[in-house]
Amino acid sequence: MRNLRLTLEYDGSGFSGFQRQPNRRTVQGELEGTLSQLLKEPIKIIGAGRTDAGVHATGQAVNFATTKLIPVESAAEAFNTALPADLVIRKVEEVELSFHARRMAKSRTYRYTALNQPMRSARLGRFVGWVARPMALEPMNEAAKLLLGEHDFAAFQASGSPTKSTFRRLLLTACKRLGNLVWIVLEADAFLYQMARIIVASLFLVGTGERKTEWIASLLESRDRRLAPPPAPPQGLCLVNVRY
Repeated sequence: MRNLRLTLEYDGSGFSGFQRQPNRRTVQGELEGTLSQLLKEPIKIIGAGRTDAGVHATGQAVNFATTKLIPVESAAEAFNTALPADLVIRKVEEVELSFHARRMAKSRTYRYTALNQPMRSARLGRFVGWVARPMALEPMNEAAKLLLGEHDFAAFQASGSPTKSTFRRLLLTACKRLGNLVWIVLEADAFLYQMARIIVASLFLVGTGERKTEWIASLLESRDRRLAPPPAPPQGLCLVNVRY
């Protein structure tokens, strides 16, 4: 038996999220179906993160067990010939049998890209959120720093999650601008359901001046989801790295 780890890139626009769901096209379902057919044995994959419908990835990590002896050096190329255009395996590595993509991950890093201009874009719409009002990055960065460390992020968790604990450790935050694009980078040991998108939406309100910087701290302390805004649109979010 062998344990293979894959690094995935996908355009989430055509998927109903990462996790397998009945009668829906998902990253897990597409990948398991293709690998099972190619390797001629049932394949079950384990993902480091369960991205939502419409969310993209350039560094998603998964692992699966197989009895086949396909060399890892040529595995990505062989697998990609059978995968759809919106799902690509960037790297294949053989790892210890004990490796588990979700449980052994030390952190996940997401990047949100927002188009900050008065008019939306027809060309970029699948890959960016859109904020029409001008945003100031200095207060956004100040607000984001208030979230660093281990906290109860209950106010930033959407309903419908089976998670028992809402405590998470936010390791890094950064808000940057390149022309009319604003990037928000968030690294945490793990994320609650829609936590990244709710944090982003909250930072947008600070950037446009609708909320003060200190509001983020009071929102965090409240642990009340009703006080936080709806999550930012999924198409701007991308899982860029999983650290082990």
